[in-house]
Amino acid sequence: MAVKFYLDKRPSKISKEYPIRVSLSIKGTTLISTIGYSVDKGVWESGRISKKSYKNSKGVTAKELNAKLAQLESHFASYDLETKTKPTKEELKRQISLGLLDKGEETEMVKEAKPTRPSIFEYLEEFKKEQSLANQWAYGTMQCWKTFGNHLKDFNKHVTFEDFDESGITKFIVYLRGTLNMEEKTVQKQYSNLKWFLNWAIRKGYTSQDFINRYKAKFKVLEKPVIFLTKDELLTLYRYEIPANGTKVKLLDNNGNEYEKQVHDASGLAKTRDLFCFCAFTSLRYSDMANLRRNDIKKDILYITTQKTNDRIPIDLNAFAKEILDKYKNEQFSDNRALPVISNQKMNKYLKDLGELCGFKDPIKRVCFRGGKRVEETYPKYEMLGTHAGRRTFICFALSSGIPPQVVMKWTGHSDYSAMKPYIDIAEKTKANAMSLFEMELRK
Repeated sequence: MAVKFYLDKRPSKISKEYPIRVSLSIKGTTLISTIGYSVDKGVWESGRISKKSYKNSKGVTAKELNAKLAQLESHFASYDLETKTKPTKEELKRQISLGLLDKGEETEMVKEAKPTRPSIFEYLEEFKKEQSLANQWAYGTMQCWKTFGNHLKDFNKHVTFEDFDESGITKFIVYLRGTLNMEEKTVQKQYSNLKWFLNWAIRKGYTSQDFINRYKAKFKVLEKPVIFLTKDELLTLYRYEIPANGTKVKLLDNNGNEYEKQVHDASGLAKTRDLFCFCAFTSLRYSDMANLRRNDIKKDILYITTQKTNDRIPIDLNAFAKEILDKYKNEQFSDNRALPVISNQKMNKYLKDLGELCGFKDPIKRVCFRGGKRVEETYPKYEMLGTHAGRRTFICFALSSGIPPQVVMKWTGHSDYSAMKPYIDIAEKTKANAMSLFEMELRK
């Protein structure tokens, strides 16, 4: 703690006296402010009034002035010991006013139950603003943190940093698992976000509650199946002619029962087909595909600076990718984009419709832990399609075709083999199945 008094460099125009200023430094917060008293420059020495007989223009004696200064020093010495978190400048201004009050003096400030302080949600907004700039968060990351804030508020709208002791952290995890019935992997992600946020608050001096770094959290996380299209499925989707709006298409479910599906927004379905296939032919993520500009394409090479990793990657364009670009070459899109843009959310919905229309109904079993219980769920493949399946399709097909992982990594921007391992495992399984079929043919 540091409390220093000094005179302002400029005197008051009316009294010609110099305002007394105080410089405060409490737990990392610094404030310089006047305290409401002024004196002659000649009577000021070493942070006190040196002339005992002095009275300022308002009749306040040297003894009274020095007593106020000593009272303010004592107030902040006690405040520094009592407060456990980094105060705001507004709070320090309030404490100056409190420190100058006479004993027993009744004011609205004294009647307040406790000092005002930003809520944990205001600190969360500061965290998001700071970290999004430092780490160049994409829109999707900002949305994830918005969701985290909503979960935190629904958990306890009055929650504070001090609430996150061992019991509080446990209650938050139980809330995510029980009340929200989240999958274990999602609970783990929310816990990681909480840990990141609380450690940031500790570093900033906003809290001294550090149970989060001693808490031993255990999560039963199972890897999700990697959803991608086979070569035949990709070509089926690529060549699929979208029926006109209102068309009722007859389909079969996994039990062989016939049902009808009506087509809505054929134009949106057609664009989604082309965008997804473009990702599958180039390895692009949705975010990079959506931000692709025409000037990123030089002859037969696409140059992209990825939104996720900021890597500058050259990707060779094959005939299928060029055919999709040619389809839209005469259309004008905002910001000179090369392709029409559909929101990720809407495109995910359209992909499920397209997969259903194309008959991608193979059952996919998914095992996870939800609410502490092991759950097995089976879905038709089309229900599990999303925009990222395009990139996965490229990787799986490239590896199973015999293209070395290090070459595929140059196209995809992966920096290490650990991220590629799930795809390499799939490629090895595909090769093993192909060899079995080859052997069967030889034995015929």
